[in-house]
Amino acid sequence: MPGAEINQYAAELGTQLSAVGTQPANRIASLLQAATELAALADRSAGSMTSAEWKMAVSQWEAARDAFGAALSKALLGPLADIPGVAALADDLGKLSTEGIHGSVDLGPVHLEVASSMLVIQPPEFSDLVGTPDPVTIGPYQVGEVAASIASPFGGGGPGGGSLVRLPAAGGFGGTLELPLGAVQVTASAVLATINGQPSFLAVLGVQFLPPVQLSFGFSLDRVGGIVGVNRRLDPEALRAAVRTGGAGDVLFAVKPPASPLSLVTAIDGFFPAQPGTHLVGPTLKLAWLSFGPAGSLLGLDLGVIVELPAGRVAVLGVGRIAIPGLDVLLNLRLDVLGLVDPVEQLVSVDASLVDSSVLGIFEVYGDGAMRLSWGSSAYFVVSVGGFFPGFNPEPARLPALRRVGMTVNNPVPIIDIRTEGYFAFTTNTLQFGGRMEVSISLGIEAHGFVEVDALVQFRPFHFEAHIAAGFGVSVEGFSFASVTLSGMIGGPGPIVIRGTLSISVFLFSLDWDETFTLGSGPADALPAPVSLLKLIAEELGKPQSVQSASIADAQVVLKPRPGTPGLAAVPATGALQVLQHRAPLGLLIDRADGRPLGGPQGVKVDGGSGDVTERFSPGSYITLTQAEALNRPPFDVLPAGRVLSLADPLLNANRTPEDREVEQIVIVGSRIVSEHEWTLLTPLGELSAMVGAAARPPALSDAAPVITATAEQWSASNTGEVFGSATAAHQSARYRGGIALAASDAAAPVDLATV
Repeated sequence: MPGAEINQYAAELGTQLSAVGTQPANRIASLLQAATELAALADRSAGSMTSAEWKMAVSQWEAARDAFGAALSKALLGPLADIPGVAALADDLGKLSTEGIHGSVDLGPVHLEVASSMLVIQPPEFSDLVGTPDPVTIGPYQVGEVAASIASPFGGGGPGGGSLVRLPAAGGFGGTLELPLGAVQVTASAVLATINGQPSFLAVLGVQFLPPVQLSFGFSLDRVGGIVGVNRRLDPEALRAAVRTGGAGDVLFAVKPPASPLSLVTAIDGFFPAQPGTHLVGPTLKLAWLSFGPAGSLLGLDLGVIVELPAGRVAVLGVGRIAIPGLDVLLNLRLDVLGLVDPVEQLVSVDASLVDSSVLGIFEVYGDGAMRLSWGSSAYFVVSVGGFFPGFNPEPARLPALRRVGMTVNNPVPIIDIRTEGYFAFTTNTLQFGGRMEVSISLGIEAHGFVEVDALVQFRPFHFEAHIAAGFGVSVEGFSFASVTLSGMIGGPGPIVIRGTLSISVFLFSLDWDETFTLGSGPADALPAPVSLLKLIAEELGKPQSVQSASIADAQVVLKPRPGTPGLAAVPATGALQVLQHRAPLGLLIDRADGRPLGGPQGVKVDGGSGDVTERFSPGSYITLTQAEALNRPPFDVLPAGRVLSLADPLLNANRTPEDREVEQIVIVGSRIVSEHEWTLLTPLGELSAMVGAAARPPALSDAAPVITATAEQWSASNTGEVFGSATAAHQSARYRGGIALAASDAAAPVDLATV
């Protein structure tokens, strides 16, 4: 609606005017009031107002806008107003209000082009005039882009240049730079914004060698660069989506950079969003084999390694290309890859996609692949090229929908269309593969045929299943003249079941056949008899490595490494002892353990000690969830895995083995270690005593009431009112005892639906 655009423009303009200096409050109020009245008229239906009403509202708006005079020019230029010569581009207030800011400025060897866009709206038809009214210019926006160009200091070649753009969402600035420097060409993209009052900076740099640096065996180094981010983090989902489209490689490695500077800086801002306290750093490079200069190379590899600190997350981005230089139409294959090592999630992931790939200029090649390796409490391994067996769910691994790997006619020949695709997948317990081929011929009469195969082999318990289907049909202008479809399935063992269907349709009649055959009667392969969960947990907790020290670390004390004593846990005087296992969550009913069914819901609760020790578990690995539950539950939950033991426990005291350690006091002044005698003379004992005492005291806190507090979410079950520390435990209680599970805060403040 034009009215909303007018009000938004006025609000933004008022903010910009306030930023360049104190403006009279009544003048800002008049601007907003005039915008409100004009917006109300702009949203009216056709024929509901006169031309005089509209002209009066427009005049009031223009008067309120132009009343700011020079402040309006400064607000629209923003920081650019301080650049010599740029302020003169907005001196003419009449031209500024109707045409915006357009012009160029020369600063020595640098040539700047400045431009701003305008807000123009179309008013509704008037009741006293026939025809469509003329559009009305509401006003100019702030300068959104500055283009710069500079001649190469080495002469020859094209000029360098860059652009400065304003980011609409983040409120910061982004820029691009391209500068030829003789044997190298420098490119850079950067984003500068603020988050919570802190600067957030991101830069993507590149230096291309002209000609490439020759290595050996036909290899060359074409480009080096790097990525630096301050208060920036990785966004894995945004990068994975960009790998699918090729956007990550286009932006970060300049494979096919966006023509618009705004699109370029917006893309890198989305890949690496602002986050206080998180920083990025990493190198990039481009290698080539059999390079032919500007025509390209036969093989090319762009590679970048990005480290996120302090979390230690590592991302590896790559773009591999195979193409015939100068003859890309014959062979052009491009594979974009993203690898991620996340120590917090305990996950290694790889995502790959074929992008803009073709063969012989006729066939388009496409497809996706992915790999997930988790070493957490619910370890798993999944690798897939082209997807999975139909209906297979790879949980607990989380993978996007994968396109089949295939090839199709990109520019179909008028009479024939061919498509072929397939997949291969391997998990810790299955092997899957399959494919499909389709051919269509059109010569007035259309013929279409296909054949497809899907197979799945499960290792434990052993089971195999294969599906095959084929068909052929003839039609005329959409009317099916004749068709034959055959499908079959074989699965086993115990027994082996074969099922086949055949359907024949010829113009006026059809024939269908369906039959199932059973071979053998032996039992299916089964998993070993389930063990007792209680026995499994007891064995796990009884292992010496399950008993660990939960010490309270003291940053001012460093313990000298020394060999440990087998079977004993070293616990400092300020620490505690904990018993911990990772086989299954405690305190709730589960259906499986170690991937095997338990024969019925079982649960183990450990008493004693002073509190729970929690770990991250994947509920879907231990609990049978419906499809709806799997979609709505969190993939991981923090659940009890052990207990903190009290050192005052008589049983622990009876088995306690004291171990004395000598304390060595080292004093460093500047970069020199001083002796104890010298240190005693240099340091006032009273001040030292106060420092030691302060370190032992709890942190000093304000007595003011906190404005915002954060606490771990609690859950409850409506049947018993019992409070749980996790959603999974509450849902399990509700499942077996009746009722519903909901957040404790929701239960404490129910919503009266009668008033909704």
